[in-house]
Amino acid sequence: MMTANLPSVASVVSYFDSFKQKLYLRGVLGKKNDRAGDGRPYSMRKWTRWYVELRGPVLVFWNLLDSQLSAYLEDVTAIVDGRVHPSSPEFERTVAHIKNIVQKPNFINITDAACSIVGKLKKRDSVWMLHSSGANRFYMQAVDDRAMNEWVRALRLACFESAKLYEYYSAALISERYLSVLSASRADTYNVQVRFSGTNDWIPCELVLSQAPVQMTFYSQADRTQLAVLSSPRSAYAIYPDSLDTVGSAVIAKLEGDCDVDESLHPKIEDPDGEREEVVNPARTHGSYALVIFQTPDEMAAALVETAVRAKLYSMPKSMAPDVLPDREKLYLAPADIADKSIEIMEPVTARRMLDNLASERCAKFDSADHGAGYSTSGSTANMEP
Repeated sequence: MMTANLPSVASVVSYFDSFKQKLYLRGVLGKKNDRAGDGRPYSMRKWTRWYVELRGPVLVFWNLLDSQLSAYLEDVTAIVDGRVHPSSPEFERTVAHIKNIVQKPNFINITDAACSIVGKLKKRDSVWMLHSSGANRFYMQAVDDRAMNEWVRALRLACFESAKLYEYYSAALISERYLSVLSASRADTYNVQVRFSGTNDWIPCELVLSQAPVQMTFYSQADRTQLAVLSSPRSAYAIYPDSLDTVGSAVIAKLEGDCDVDESLHPKIEDPDGEREEVVNPARTHGSYALVIFQTPDEMAAALVETAVRAKLYSMPKSMAPDVLPDREKLYLAPADIADKSIEIMEPVTARRMLDNLASERCAKFDSADHGAGYSTSGSTANMEP
């Protein structure tokens, strides 16, 4: 196996700072807190109006019902009604007033989020749905259908770029700190803690990687019952802990693929209003992944490499490297790059494939020669190609 000498971890993680500052979209949304992560309805489920920015991995909400905004009621009403264009000086001035007065905004982290178009919900039009963790659900109402589509596209792009940066970070991490796992014999069984998409609790599991077909099976540590199977793995990466000081002790990874989770792990859904039937395909509403806490950083690195080898991810088994490189300014894609690609109406897997293809067309390709690559040939485990 050949291993490319990627940029340092410190260099790669600096892109997370760019990501946190990247503004994907802003505007006014109606929001209904419908359901909490445990499946129970929120106590306050009325629609409220907010000025919202999607910046990096976070949706930031400024409450437009704050009484102190009454002095700017006419200006706020103009942006709520869509009468002022977001690029206009009037919009900028009103937003500055809002941020100056509403100094404690609310936040939703969208790193693991899934979103989809609803359209009409009772008497409201231009509604879209967001799940950010567990079984939670938020309804958002845009000013019109065009804006609704923009919000779903922007959310999906932000989630995509978050995952791509984690993949880049993981390749650099393994190259810099865990290079030996590429040539060492790697285990196919790990004792881990897991939280699956659409669920709310961390479960002690035994994770078993198998080759034919390539999949990860999760068994209860208590009684060895099968709890979930993640097949057709599409991504496997370490989660950056937001500090270089703790990279060496980080043990959380994310595995994405077709995740079939035992129903007993899903929270019991309570929907007193019966506003909308549960969508049959949980991957569309909650995503399809497993967040995994390993016992040691070395085990995490070994499991990621072994998964990449078996699923032929990240140029494996020839090398462990990203397919494309981010740009310092726009990262992988700008919202304008996907404006006419109908990302918002695609199934999540199809949308991810489209975004990958667009990034491949628009981004610089990873070239080991450009990064001072040194190559070594090593042995391999787990049915690698010659």
